[in-house]
Amino acid sequence: MSAHPQFDAPEVINAIAAWMPTTRWYPLKGQPVYVELEQSYDLGDAAILLLRAGETLLQVPVAWRDEPGAIPIQQFGDAWLVDACGDPDAVQAILDVATGKRRADHLAGDTTTDPAPAGQSKVVTGEQSNTSIIGGTDSDHPWIAKVFRVVAPGDNPDVLVAGALTRAGCDRVPSLLASLTAAWPAGEATVTGHLLAVSEFVAGAEDAWDLYRRHALATLRGEAADLPDTRMLGTTVAIVHKDLADALGSVTATPSDTLRFVTGLEQRLAWAREQATAALAELDEPLSAAAERLREIDTLGELQQIHGDLHLGQILRAADGGWRLLDFEGEPLRPMHERMVREPRLRDVVGMLRSFDYAAGSALQELPNADPVAAGSWVHERQQEFLTGYAEALGPVDEQDPVFRALLLDKALYEVVYESRNRPTWLPVPLEAVRALVAPTPLIE
Repeated sequence: MSAHPQFDAPEVINAIAAWMPTTRWYPLKGQPVYVELEQSYDLGDAAILLLRAGETLLQVPVAWRDEPGAIPIQQFGDAWLVDACGDPDAVQAILDVATGKRRADHLAGDTTTDPAPAGQSKVVTGEQSNTSIIGGTDSDHPWIAKVFRVVAPGDNPDVLVAGALTRAGCDRVPSLLASLTAAWPAGEATVTGHLLAVSEFVAGAEDAWDLYRRHALATLRGEAADLPDTRMLGTTVAIVHKDLADALGSVTATPSDTLRFVTGLEQRLAWAREQATAALAELDEPLSAAAERLREIDTLGELQQIHGDLHLGQILRAADGGWRLLDFEGEPLRPMHERMVREPRLRDVVGMLRSFDYAAGSALQELPNADPVAAGSWVHERQQEFLTGYAEALGPVDEQDPVFRALLLDKALYEVVYESRNRPTWLPVPLEAVRALVAPTPLIE
């Protein structure tokens, strides 16, 4: 390979800064920010770079190669700077550090089960906030490595929570195999944070979102289709909740916990009304009444670690027919310390119920002349099946509980804001849910 600049050379950092906005995972699109190198971890002809982009710390593994490879960044003379996530040799080097087979200054690995060699690893397409790499496909034990693109001090829940569930023997989540932690300076102190999580790859699995969306489409077309076992799905979520409480503990909410929870809901309700004024204008009076009813919440009951961002897109149906929950990272845009705050289990339950509504809404987008009443019946049936299965493992959910209804409204209002900004044609899906929740007739009977 011909001579090339060092990874920390200004021209290399500038090339990466120009390339990052073209990626799906870059979180600062449209925002002019100054990019500088915060820390570099040497892996020979590859390196892991931590780049400061404004207030955000980003991870960019890179390598020098003779060819552009799967994910080229820029050519320097005869050498190509490439994204190391798309290069199997560089992926193996990173994996070797995570499993302790290779030393690198300021990097530390933690291995539960030694992953198989990377082999012909490949990047998963379609992700938006991280980069996932499938490797070990030449063996009987493939794995998937998630590269956290936004890095922050502290334990990433995808490592801490999945690791706790793995050690507890929970078979409803893919086992965590290894992780990688980095240290970097922050003023006069040194902080640490997770860069990578390597987990069991659920080979031959089907995406729950696709399964339910296809069934909703078939139902609206009047066609027969195999119905996924929603009752078992509810039981699976409840079992994971139980295992999380056993592994990481639970506490009874204090009055200050309840006040903080209610205050947060009030702030988010006000934010949604401000951000989606036009969409919510007709509901101004009932939303004001709903805000008043939040003060009826006088206790939260038990609080524990939950998934935090649970929906059908975070669930797989394995080849054995069982369900597997993925991605315990929480909401990627929330600060790391907030993602490990204990919360009511109902937040995950609400996320699932809203996701069934979205599966039917997606079907209606494709079949605009379909009967919306039939779609509503499909949603109601799936929601009740899920709640029945959940109750079998952890007891029934009180659908008139002020906490339950407040979380449903909170989720639907967030969706109204999102759709107003990004997908106006989808706005009716959450808006109808908000209408039903603030009207006398409940959304779920």
